[in-house]
Amino acid sequence: MASPPPPSGLSLEDRRWLHDKYQGLANEEGQLSGTRTTYFATIAAVLFTSLIALAANLLSTPAVFVLLASLLSGFGILLGAVWAVLIHRTNDARNMWREAARHLEEIAPPIEGRIPAPITLRSGDTVEVDLTRPFLAHEERFSPANPISLLDRVNPSRMTEILPLTLIGVWAVTAAVVWVWFFVR
Repeated sequence: MASPPPPSGLSLEDRRWLHDKYQGLANEEGQLSGTRTTYFATIAAVLFTSLIALAANLLSTPAVFVLLASLLSGFGILLGAVWAVLIHRTNDARNMWREAARHLEEIAPPIEGRIPAPITLRSGDTVEVDLTRPFLAHEERFSPANPISLLDRVNPSRMTEILPLTLIGVWAVTAAVVWVWFFVR
């Protein structure tokens, strides 16, 4: 498939710079996502540890235990909500920069010519990709048309978004269980 001519005013050097810029921005968003996940997961671990310490030390005074456990649950739900929003926005930004680089590869490749190469998938099937267009090669590799493994179909970005939402659910259930225990005991 022949690519359309590059937009006027974009030299090969300009295209390379722009492609590298998009790739750098996508990498920065990826690092930010990892840092945020580590930061928020650490805070979540401290909250869970605090809940265990509360249960170990304050079960003999139920009213104080329920009050403090509810407070921790509220913090946990708030933490999960902020984390989910930040990770969602970060993943969207990373995908935007990746898509921008892919579009640039389609209309104005950063490298002239083609370097076709067969890539063997885990299934044993082979996909022909152009090594001068890494974002298009990545898209081709993970295309639903290719027989990729089940684990390769899992989107890591979506998984990082599921974690804080799960945390919200766990803290909501914790608050409900604590209050049921308080009234039933």
